[in-house]
Amino acid sequence: MSALNIRHPCLSALIVGASAHRCSIARPGRSIMASFLLRNLSSTRFAPKQQVADSDSGAAALAQNKAPTIRRFWRNVGVEERDGALAVVLDNRPIKTPDGQQIRIAPSQSILAWLVAGEWEAQREFLGSHSLPLTSLVCRAIDGLADQQVRIDVIDELIKYFHTDSACLHEHFPQSLVDLQLKHYMPIVSWARETYGIDIAVTDNIFALRQSSQAADELRRVVSLFCPLKLAAFEKAVMTAKSFLIGLALVEQRITAEQAAAAAQVETSAQTQLWGELENAHDIDNAAIRQILGASACASIGA
Repeated sequence: MSALNIRHPCLSALIVGASAHRCSIARPGRSIMASFLLRNLSSTRFAPKQQVADSDSGAAALAQNKAPTIRRFWRNVGVEERDGALAVVLDNRPIKTPDGQQIRIAPSQSILAWLVAGEWEAQREFLGSHSLPLTSLVCRAIDGLADQQVRIDVIDELIKYFHTDSACLHEHFPQSLVDLQLKHYMPIVSWARETYGIDIAVTDNIFALRQSSQAADELRRVVSLFCPLKLAAFEKAVMTAKSFLIGLALVEQRITAEQAAAAAQVETSAQTQLWGELENAHDIDNAAIRQILGASACASIGA
């Protein structure tokens, strides 16, 4: 088993504000499967919104909505070659998906395997679902996107983002917003037009924004060729950026995760230029978006 020693630029975009470290564990003999951990994290659900009559019921509602606390139970993380594929192992036990399938990564994507290992190594005493974005993408690809009908349904939903793409909706005021749109949106739109030979409409009227069926069909064809992992990365990027084109440019390595995050936050950036940044709100959102898009970028390497 190889020792974990990651020095890759994707990791800084992926784990925002965190540094990789090793830490001891109080109960090294505890036998908990990684698939059990992932299943619990991925199945977290929040209770429906309800009226709170008093402080006691309010405390009960908060307790009900609180995500499960899971303690780090492993000492060492590594990457091993098993049956022609790479497996990320915790104390020599391979990580499994929520459906119980062993995570297998192609040798050509060794960088991805080490970055997934880096996520697990970077965990401190407790962890949450938000702290394993790359692992979540890999699990999504294995458990959810190998089925052809699921792929078709997912792509159908993603195409809807193209018809309301924020990169194609340009306002004329204020000037700070206009400048940011030209800086971040137009290079992506121009790239997509030239790369895929399609006409992409740009408008200032959201009700008039509707792309041609020829453009949509061509982009559907392109995305349908993605492997499960690249499709999982693309799906997450589109939903995070609220833009089909930003997500596509990211997974096709036309833009970096930082550039994608800047494009995804054009309106927010324009507002903060006018009114200032809201502490513990805008900065947290920015970090979360960068982390998710960083994971999508990393998962696309070699895919």
